[in-house]
Amino acid sequence: MIARLAAIGALLSLAAAAPLRGQGGGQDTSMANTLELVRSNVRTNKRELIARALALPDSQANIFWPMYREYETELAKLADDRVALIREYLTVYDTLSNAKANDLMMRVFDLDSRRTKMSRDQFKRFSKKLPPKLVAHFFQLDGFLNRVIDLQITAALPEIKH
Repeated sequence: MIARLAAIGALLSLAAAAPLRGQGGGQDTSMANTLELVRSNVRTNKRELIARALALPDSQANIFWPMYREYETELAKLADDRVALIREYLTVYDTLSNAKANDLMMRVFDLDSRRTKMSRDQFKRFSKKLPPKLVAHFFQLDGFLNRVIDLQITAALPEIKH
């Protein structure tokens, strides 16, 4: 399984090659393109990677995949909010004040809390129709993929100057 997850990470690492930097406080086209590339790469590969890892029999797949699509729709809404927050950060990067840094961090923490709550709620929803061990495996894989993406994006963001 470690080799499988490493392969997943390698595939996703290709998605974040360009730096996410604002220029002169404005949004950089390469930043916008990189964010969209990361998101589209994940959308394209994530389902296939999860399908291979879970290897669901038809009886479970017929239940899992519609629920998965709903889950991904909810996750995409949170991702949209994160992209907007990153774009705002890059826009104000050169003139970032203490007050704005505080505001952005509170919103990051809120977004993290919303993502955790959504995952907890979805785990409960999936576990009502599928074996909890299977659902835990899915959320383990999904969590890994999300952390890889988070790490790529965070590593590409410019560090706050103080």
